[in-house]
Parts: sequence; structure tokens; C-alpha cells
Amino acid sequence: MTAVAQPTVSAPRGAAIAALIWLALAAIAGASGFLAQLPFPGPQLIILGLTAAAIIAAFTVLRTWLESVPLRWLVGINALRFIGIVFLVLAAQGRLNPIFAARAGWGDIAVALGAVVLFFVSERRLLLSWNVLGFLDLVVAVGTATVVTGVEPLLTFPLSLVPTFAVPLLLANHVFIFRRLLRDAR
Repeated sequence: MTAVAQPTVSAPRGAAIAALIWLALAAIAGASGFLAQLPFPGPQLIILGLTAAAIIAAFTVLRTWLESVPLRWLVGINALRFIGIVFLVLAAQGRLNPIFAARAGWGDIAVALGAVVLFFVSERRLLLSWNVLGFLDLVVAVGTATVVTGVEPLLTFPLSLVPTFAVPLLLANHVFIFRRLLRDAR
């Protein structure tokens, strides 16, 4: 995370509109019960498709803009992963599978704490290690949610926004951070 001045580039207007539409559709899918009614592997396929779309968008339509965003901000957005605290609270109340909550909750909290530290500390090896951890945490969370029962709160609004909006964006974010780190290493 070097302090190289880059010109400010605004996000494409169409991308912002697409993101708002995506967010609205994700909210509707959760609030209407659509996600909760899907048979296996419906939700997983939706998450996979949305993640692929987010990665493709990051490397095509949004690439110039993402290249102009300071790396510390791409890292810092992961502070949103303090949502893991909610998973642990719901599990303690018996409303969410405790295995999922422990894996996803503690992993998200660790990644969020790392994001806060790395927002202020620019050390490439730490950033790379954190990014691997952050990416794997999301993969483990989605995998665990796939094989356990008792994750219904993640399929209803508002928590449905986590798998249908936040997870695909954060996975794409980690992939793009990997790209930036590889590019900067040259």
C-alpha cells in the first residue's frame, strides 16, 4: 500500500445503478421468502453466480475505478464483517446453527479486526496473509452453510443480504486485492 498519487476516477454511473438494483432485488428475495423456499442447491448457485458476476465486473467495467481506489479502502470495507458478532449472538439465542456461527462469526470478526489494523499499517506480507484469511473465511462460511442445517435466518431479510449481496462483493474484493498485490510486487 504505497502512497502513490493516482488520479481520482469516479465509478461508472451504470455500475452504481446496477448495484442499487442488485441490493433491492436481494432485499426482495429475502423479505418475500423466495430464498428460504429454494431447494438445495438453489441459494448456493445464486451466491456462486452473483460472485462470478461481481468478479467479472471488477475486472472489466469497474477495473479502472477499482485501480484508482486506495488499497487501504479496499481493505477497510472488510470492517463490515463485524457482522460476525450477530452470528454469534443468534447462535447463543438458539436461532442459528452454532457450528456455522462459530466458523463464520469468529472468522469474520478476525478479518474485520485485521482490516481495521491494515487500514493504518501498510505491510505487504501482513496484507497478503490477511487477504488469504479473508478469502478463505468466506469460502468456509459458504461451505459450512451448505452442509449444516439451521441457517434459515441467512435466507430471510435482513440477514439474507449477507449471502446475496455482501459475500459476492467481498469475495470479488479479495480477488481484486490479490490482483493489486501481485501487480505492485513487480
